[in-house]
Amino acid sequence: MQPLLATLILVLLALLGARVSFSTDHIKAGPALLFRTGIHFLLIGALLGPAGLGLVSTSATQQFFPLMALGLGWVGFHFGLQLDVATLKQFPLSYHVLGVGQAIISFGLFALIGWLFMRGFGLEGEVAAILVIGAAATGCISTPAGIAVVSSNFLVRGRVRDLLFFVSSLDAGVGVIALQFLYSYHRPEGVAPALASLPFWVPMGVALGLGVVCAIVFLWLMRGRPAGEELVLFLLGICAFASGAALQWGLSPLFVAVTMGALVSNLSPDRRRVLALLEKWEKPVYLTFLLVAGALLQVPTAWVAALAIGYAVLRGIVKTAASAALASAIPFGFDVPRRLGLGLIPQGGISLAMAVSGVLMYSGLEIQGVDAGSALFTAVVMGVVISELVGPPLTVSLLRRAGEISPEVERALADGDDRRARREALRHYSGPDRPDSAT
Repeated sequence: MQPLLATLILVLLALLGARVSFSTDHIKAGPALLFRTGIHFLLIGALLGPAGLGLVSTSATQQFFPLMALGLGWVGFHFGLQLDVATLKQFPLSYHVLGVGQAIISFGLFALIGWLFMRGFGLEGEVAAILVIGAAATGCISTPAGIAVVSSNFLVRGRVRDLLFFVSSLDAGVGVIALQFLYSYHRPEGVAPALASLPFWVPMGVALGLGVVCAIVFLWLMRGRPAGEELVLFLLGICAFASGAALQWGLSPLFVAVTMGALVSNLSPDRRRVLALLEKWEKPVYLTFLLVAGALLQVPTAWVAALAIGYAVLRGIVKTAASAALASAIPFGFDVPRRLGLGLIPQGGISLAMAVSGVLMYSGLEIQGVDAGSALFTAVVMGVVISELVGPPLTVSLLRRAGEISPEVERALADGDDRRARREALRHYSGPDRPDSAT
């Protein structure tokens, strides 16, 4: 299939899918949940790609790199735009320590156990280190999407739910920074050779500087309060440019875009307007990104399924352990369940974006004859699918034990009486037995 025709088909599928995906209204936990996370579009892309029906050829996928850059820049900019200092200051310091701390501990535990596992199979060296650190970076983060689904389904409110929302909205920053450190230390041959021989902190500084410059350019473009159509073009252009330049120089496009978004969020008086436009265009851009990413999906080894299961299990263990340790050590003013990490299992789109960034950077690297980048990407994708399936039920169990899911609300929902469910939820969260603390 011609690259232009393949691109038009993928964009059309994304525009159609944007009308039905990502709603969180009354979606039961289970396989149907995947249809609200967008992962099925990634699988459709895989079906159309070289590993599937071959309708999109390998040469055509290489023509999609500008779309990949746009998607990576869009995801990163959106996340960075939510890092508004004034908003973050409204939350207690204990929330910040838990959000960042559990991600750092999870990253360290994941990397340590993963490295020991690799050594146990005789896999050492630079490529093995890239695989372990890349997997740890994608595995230490969470997403609020799964919590949003549970909260919407069961009309949940409460301190534990709010804490889960905050932590899962913040900890992706740790993974994004870790991935940039990886790119600074381990640079493939032929990628920005001028930076290859310099100390690792030079690429870090270049990535930070690129994000700052792009933010300044975008703020300058906004100085005249452009109309909505112009602002959309500015957003598309700056996201594609920042991410494309980062990929060209061997930097993390997510790190550059997050830096840009964070600066715009804290310096622009039109932050809310920009965020509203990002959210309005998020569905078609993100779904196009998923479809194109799916075309890159391959199964380079039969062991990839076992790797994905191991990835998902190890991630669940380290997230739960890290959250339990910090929840016991940090004073919150209310009881925080030791099993708080069970509510942080869903991963979401940023993990997928990080995996895509990794396969674009390290494609061609091999370990024992296997394409390392493709193996990591496929394992992470399958791991994300597993996390989206098991994460929401675990979150329900956690919030039920914390007393933030009312049995009366559950019974009303089971009877199909939404009005009674809302009434019971209002009484549960405003009465004397409201869930101000977890028990």
